[in-house]
Amino acid sequence: MKAMKRMGKKVMAAAMAAAIMAGSGMTAEATPARMADGTLFDSDYYVESNPDLMPIYGRNTGLLYQHYVRFGKAEGRAPLSAEFVYPELPAPASPKGYTINELLMIYRTIIESNGITWDPSLKGNWDETIGAHDIYEWYNYMDAYTGTGWGTGFLEPYNIERNAYSEVQAMRIGDSVGNSSTRYYFEVLGWDSSMGMIEIVAWSA
Repeated sequence: MKAMKRMGKKVMAAAMAAAIMAGSGMTAEATPARMADGTLFDSDYYVESNPDLMPIYGRNTGLLYQHYVRFGKAEGRAPLSAEFVYPELPAPASPKGYTINELLMIYRTIIESNGITWDPSLKGNWDETIGAHDIYEWYNYMDAYTGTGWGTGFLEPYNIERNAYSEVQAMRIGDSVGNSSTRYYFEVLGWDSSMGMIEIVAWSA
């Protein structure tokens, strides 16, 4: 998720990713993004796999992609890490672009194609406990909650693929002692018009 606002029983994997990766030397944003021509490209992976480019291009995504198109592809340089599965995604049903529901299905498709199972049972008795109250007062209702780890955050409609790959990466890293998440579930809380983002609550285990 783009940003975590509250944590539940345990810290969500996505919230831990940046700190863990910083300690390991990994790049927190090392996930692919969709270029203007429709190509998936991971600029962090590309420059870190080709250290000769760093002094010239730094981490400038546009310049690195230009290098890949003009030279890198012919030289056999990979644009993406082999750590992810990159499923083929459907075109939008409307010429106006993807709907919110279609974007949420893309998010799910990427996560599930990478081995994470959709599991609504993770929610536990949320509706009768925490979900029955203001979500920002979760700490008042935790004792009766029987679900798994959860958190709230945002998804960017125009960056949904990067959000999904970031989530997969975070769930693989797992919690503070290295327990990877293999199951997840989320529900939409609403649309934050001030930020232009989809607000969700999510569970993983």
